[in-house]
Amino acid sequence: MTLTHHQIQELYKFTRKHYVEYYDLQAELVDHLANGIEAQWRETPDMLFKEAMVGEFQKFGIGGFEKVVRKRQRAMEWRYLKIVVRFYRTYFKLPQILLTTTLVLILPLILFTLPLAYRYDIILGLFMAIAVAVLIISFKKRKDNDLECVKNGKKWMLKDQIYSYGQYAGVFNLFPIVLNTQFFRSNIPVDANYVILIFATMIVCLLLLSYVTIFVIPKKAEELLAETYPEYKIVSQL
Repeated sequence: MTLTHHQIQELYKFTRKHYVEYYDLQAELVDHLANGIEAQWRETPDMLFKEAMVGEFQKFGIGGFEKVVRKRQRAMEWRYLKIVVRFYRTYFKLPQILLTTTLVLILPLILFTLPLAYRYDIILGLFMAIAVAVLIISFKKRKDNDLECVKNGKKWMLKDQIYSYGQYAGVFNLFPIVLNTQFFRSNIPVDANYVILIFATMIVCLLLLSYVTIFVIPKKAEELLAETYPEYKIVSQL
């Protein structure tokens, strides 16, 4: 005895009701529940569908699907991080490293033209500008992605990660906070060549990271999703 199409849809509704919002995880759980229900029916053919469904759900424990969701989120965060590293490191290999090196060498020359009295504050402002720009652009793209999810009725965990990089913008804010301490203001000689070179390298690295997460990876989103979910192209066309 196998589940009907209507019963499969009931399982999808059941997973959504229990706070599983991502379609990819819903599909995995529905498959797991369906196999368990069919196994119960082989042993007890007269068992009602809802009774078998609740029985399978209870096997997940008190927290229900919560543990499964957290585990999958951690795994997907690591997958996204690997994707970022994969694209980011290309800027430190030929031929892109030529552009990276050029930027690192040109930026110190620009910084040295700044008045010494304001050099520290301008560098601090550059870090802040990067953080603010990332927050604004990522917020807009995240909002557009949320509207698309509402339109097609399906959320994919990796896609959500790709358009949630704004949450990492807090990392950018750490640099201005650290640099703004009295200790650094008193002890970092902003007129020294090596200090300017370090600041220039950090600024370029942040700009490249922002470019990768804001523009490069989202452009590759469909390809990455198809690579992660074999069923993505078929489901997205429904």
